[in-house]
Amino acid sequence: MSMPAVPDPGLAFAVELYIEAVRSLPEQQQGESEDLRAMAWQDIQERLAEGAEVNGATSTEYGRTTTLLAEAILHDCFDLAEILIAAGAVLDDGLGFPNCAYDAAAGRKAALQFLMRHGTDPTGFDREDMPLALETHLIPSALRDGLKLPRAMARVRRGGDEAAPSAGAAANPAAYDNPFYREQIRSFANAYAGAKTWLEPGTARDRGPIFSFERFGRSITKLPDGRMVFVAGEHEDSYDPDFCIYNDVCVMDGKGGLDYYLYAPEVFPPTDFHTATLVGDAIWIIGCLGYRKQRQEEVTPVFKLDVKSFTIKPVETSGDNPGWICRHTAVLEGNTILIAGGKIGVKMRDNPDTYALNTKTLAWSKL
Repeated sequence: MSMPAVPDPGLAFAVELYIEAVRSLPEQQQGESEDLRAMAWQDIQERLAEGAEVNGATSTEYGRTTTLLAEAILHDCFDLAEILIAAGAVLDDGLGFPNCAYDAAAGRKAALQFLMRHGTDPTGFDREDMPLALETHLIPSALRDGLKLPRAMARVRRGGDEAAPSAGAAANPAAYDNPFYREQIRSFANAYAGAKTWLEPGTARDRGPIFSFERFGRSITKLPDGRMVFVAGEHEDSYDPDFCIYNDVCVMDGKGGLDYYLYAPEVFPPTDFHTATLVGDAIWIIGCLGYRKQRQEEVTPVFKLDVKSFTIKPVETSGDNPGWICRHTAVLEGNTILIAGGKIGVKMRDNPDTYALNTKTLAWSKL
């Protein structure tokens, strides 16, 4: 569904008056500003009751493109934001990067958590905003200031790796607890920053990639109980010594609880720029950019992540699949996952088609 061009002009004017009145209230708790706020609030409610359009782009007096909802969030008018959402205002407005609502919330904990409560996908959040939005400060730290760890402790591990003996080659999943990993997850720090803060000095290439939770192409899925499931993704580009495409899963409960799982590459290969769709008790992981040697022209990687046991299993599908696909979108309609956009094939061609995967029959079809 396309966004309307502009919101209702009368509603936009009333919203502007309300925000201006709220901004004035700290200096004038009584009197004219309070009366203006009450009048604007009543006007907003009446216009919304009449079905006034709440979505679409508007401009501030300084020429900044925004939305009514984003303006309410920017000025911490969360009561106003709530009723706009109830009237159909969307957070994923398609304006700005990733959207105006996030631009308005960036850097402010209360605003970011408002977005999270209303189901915003935090995948596009900046690294600095992720800890605020997810309250990772509640995750206990096992490191003390000034501590320096051996670099071997910080390198990337995979399930079955000889450096992760607790994992075991057959473990699916392999729960893994490492104080450096935990600290990197708490901070979303990149590999360079984590190494500078916590590791003994060493050369850039004497150790393999340093573990990082700052990633591109990862998926974040919110479960009905509020937990957030982070799947894989990549850190940096191939020229960087810390470049890595991960094949791990991290689960946060927003209350300080953290679970981290490793998988053998044979169980779950390095995966990035995929989609993750929650269907019942499983997250369907579809597509991947991956390392060059992974890519197969006519194969579409599909995996199921059980959100109770966190085991991962490949899904054998049939039918007319999109081939090797990445950077696409996925939408669940009934028992069917619709895949559109993105890049396909070893040469990363634009995907012009929409494909449907039936999660019951496991059959693909091109629409």
